Amino acid sequence: MKLIKVTKSGAIHYELDDGRTGTTHPSGYVRVSTRGIGHYSRRVKFYQINKQEKKWYDRSKPWGYNVTRLKINNHSDRTRLLLKFNNKNCK
Repeated sequence: MKLIKVTKSGAIHYELDDGRTGTTHPSGYVRVSTRGIGHYSRRVKFYQINKQEKKWYDRSKPWGYNVTRLKINNHSDRTRLLLKFNNKNCK
């Protein structure tokens, strides 16, 4: 994992071992790019790798919940999560 750049807003971009880009944001989110460009928009897409939490609003239905992402407030924890993702998925 190699540091690429730091933006004005404080987001830190890393190049992962398989060539994808991983970013950590001061808002608490960690994102990873997809392997190729999108079919329709021709741009690189990012997805979040933060842990998910289900909040039920109607337990009588199997689909009666909302999914939210848990924010990581500590910079070192965000970087550690991205490094763990890199070691597990990018070799």
